[in-house]
Amino acid sequence: MEDYLKTLLEQIRCKKAHPMIEEEIRGHIEEQAKANMAEGMEEEQAVKQAVSDMGDPVETGVALDGIHRPQIAWDMILLMAVISLASVAIHIVIGMGAEEIGVWPTRTYVMQSVGYVGIGFLLMLLVYRLDYSILGKYGRLLAMGFLAGIFFLIWHGVMTTQLIAVTKMINGQSYFAIGAMTFSPKYLAFLYVPVYGAVLYRYRKTGWSGIFRALFFMVLPVWGVWNIPCVSAAVQLFLILSVMLTVAVWKDWFRVSKKIFLPVYWGIVVFLPIVMVILAVRGSFLAEYQRMRLQLFLSGSYSEADYVGRMLSDYLAGSRMFGGSDMAVAGELPNYYSDYILTFLSGCYGIAAACAICLLVCVIAAKALRIALGQRNQLGMMIGLGCSLVLFSNTIINVAENFRLLPTTESFLPFFSHNGSGMIVSYILTGFVLSVYRYKNIPAADQTKPHRILRGYKKTC
Repeated sequence: MEDYLKTLLEQIRCKKAHPMIEEEIRGHIEEQAKANMAEGMEEEQAVKQAVSDMGDPVETGVALDGIHRPQIAWDMILLMAVISLASVAIHIVIGMGAEEIGVWPTRTYVMQSVGYVGIGFLLMLLVYRLDYSILGKYGRLLAMGFLAGIFFLIWHGVMTTQLIAVTKMINGQSYFAIGAMTFSPKYLAFLYVPVYGAVLYRYRKTGWSGIFRALFFMVLPVWGVWNIPCVSAAVQLFLILSVMLTVAVWKDWFRVSKKIFLPVYWGIVVFLPIVMVILAVRGSFLAEYQRMRLQLFLSGSYSEADYVGRMLSDYLAGSRMFGGSDMAVAGELPNYYSDYILTFLSGCYGIAAACAICLLVCVIAAKALRIALGQRNQLGMMIGLGCSLVLFSNTIINVAENFRLLPTTESFLPFFSHNGSGMIVSYILTGFVLSVYRYKNIPAADQTKPHRILRGYKKTC
């Protein structure tokens, strides 16, 4: 039997799959040997017959190798390459005109844009090559490290080293600065999403105690992002983590009553924002500028305090389906290269150009969601789901903001906004999705179902 297993495993190139395949085939052989012994065979003869019944070890090994090998989502990688080139091209055009209006030096802007895209793409490939299941092993430790980092930012505010600096920026928010590149912690917080998927996975089969622990690891990072401060990012993160927790409960990960937990939880989730809006408008729950912005949006009116919202409405009304409008966007609209890049594209090149960019991002998000929902491995499913939700939600929020369906706030369009944090986070999360796809046919440590090649194997008595 040992020689058989050795020969079979030599045909399988994915070393990670060896332990589970060996355990499964050994179990089949031992089970059949017992059946042979029950028919009156001697132990040695029974084992030899069971091994013989398994077939040629080389042929079986080659068949298993064809299944248990890393997969490459070439269509998604090629689409990401197209998106990256399109993003660089758009920002080169923006950079060439930025110097003329005195916003950025062309060289600085272009180099920064190429740097964001290049670093992001390389990080995506790096994460893709890594085995995402490492999150399942160290998920809680990574979550605690993330929380420690959030608390450090809240309590200390400013940190300076030779390589990294955190400086106070507009509205009291902290930003990391590495050379000419800046990164916002509120967007980097979305990297917590796949970590939370691993936390949920680790607390499976723990009942209500696991639910309360999962809620603990949800509330603390949301509270931390809220206190950076960034209310919109905190609310978005909370909703994404809530969806992930809901899916985990729905799939009976915690073995608690779905009929009790889900209605109560989502009843609180729906009711809580209503209370928060009332408190925000009438009290001092938010900062003055945030409360004024919310009041103006709810009233549907504009004032000098909401000049950005007024400009967005004017640009939208003056945009054409194809071709640029007569209204200047660059240099007039704040953050036209980041938060409002869709307004810039529609104003300069037409609404169709902006829709094409949105379509590319939505296709990537849809592919990520499809990969997640098609996973047999539960950890891979949850990580992929969380990553796709981040891409979808940020796209929807940015589009809604540009079309005045949401109050003006800081947002980013994945892969396209000139936003180092948002762009790099988008690439890293896409890398996790590609890693989930890469290892989709590698047996998980907790897989107990027989392999489909061997399910039909059973000697007829």
